[in-house]
Amino acid sequence: MYAFVPAHGGSNTDKVARHLSRNLSEDYRLSVLLADFCSYGFPLWGKSEAPQRLDGRTWGAFLRSHDVFDTLEAREAHPRDILRLLDHARGPYHVTCADISEAKESSALEVLRHADSIFLVTNSDRSSIDSARYRTAWLRSMDLEDRSALLLHRVAGGVSGAEAEDRTGLPVCAAVDDHRELRLLSEWLAAPHIPHQAKPHQAKLIPIRRVG
Repeated sequence: MYAFVPAHGGSNTDKVARHLSRNLSEDYRLSVLLADFCSYGFPLWGKSEAPQRLDGRTWGAFLRSHDVFDTLEAREAHPRDILRLLDHARGPYHVTCADISEAKESSALEVLRHADSIFLVTNSDRSSIDSARYRTAWLRSMDLEDRSALLLHRVAGGVSGAEAEDRTGLPVCAAVDDHRELRLLSEWLAAPHIPHQAKPHQAKLIPIRRVG
């Protein structure tokens, strides 16, 4: 499971998560679930509490199927149910992309603690990088830094990837400025799920690691 975290407002984290979900499904024929924590103005369960058990009926109530990938309407799920939903998704899906842009803090924490990788999406201007630095400190406080990396939107007058790494302490895994770069990132994310696929370093992307 990959978690996508906005470093600041206007980072377009939701668009990155959706674009990658589409690429992984269309280009690599992977079964992909987008865990969406955005609010659309209506509750899935009305005023009643979320179901106490996960079965075909309750799972289906959270799920929306599309031609390309499925979406899990996760915002209305109780935080205690998040782990059960995500664990259930590991069965039918190769990849789960969790966009926690609008997740409640308690739900976001559950996602982050159980994510295989965490991508902090940020613009490259200094103000955004400062926000990313504070967000990184938050991840570090939960001992999640080692599975985290930056996805960098490069803007005019912004810092370089190397400076972004120096200022935040996280590696820049990829730039996400255009379709080509998002496809490179998709290739890297898909590699573990496809036999004989190029390894991450062959895709010219930085593996998620802690920068010394």
